[in-house]
Amino acid sequence: MSLLPLLLGAALLLSACGGGGSTGGPGPGDTATAANGGGGARPAGPEGVWAKEVEAVMRRFENSSAHSVEAIHTSTSQFRLEPTYATYSDELAKLAERLEATVPPAGCEHLRDEMGELARKLSDVTGVLGDQRELSPEEFSALAYQQTYKFSRVGRRLTNLTIHPHC
Repeated sequence: MSLLPLLLGAALLLSACGGGGSTGGPGPGDTATAANGGGGARPAGPEGVWAKEVEAVMRRFENSSAHSVEAIHTSTSQFRLEPTYATYSDELAKLAERLEATVPPAGCEHLRDEMGELARKLSDVTGVLGDQRELSPEEFSALAYQQTYKFSRVGRRLTNLTIHPHC
């Protein structure tokens, strides 16, 4: 079971944090430019202001959830992982609220709503792992593997939307 939590932790970190901007890699703001060959810029006007607001929300989330992500990377026992996943689920729910509290231009409201919905889905997927005492370590590992797949798919979509919030 020791390898599976590390895999799940990596998926959680990379999917939710846009590649780990505070760890020396590209962050949400840097990735948009890099993805466009280095010459791409944020949209101008209200959409650009909102993109910066989304970036700030994501950076705040990345910083506030760093302890949970680290614990997921370093813990190998189900006993320690369950409360960590529950905490991370709560942090993702707060991310959803913060994303939904951003103020997009009129044409971007649907995108803001989708970001919040995706963050809630991530919270739900992670939350499943937060209370599984009745499962054996092997069953927990199998469930964690299944949830990792779901998390990666939804997390990738959220990451793409928050890195490139173009309406």
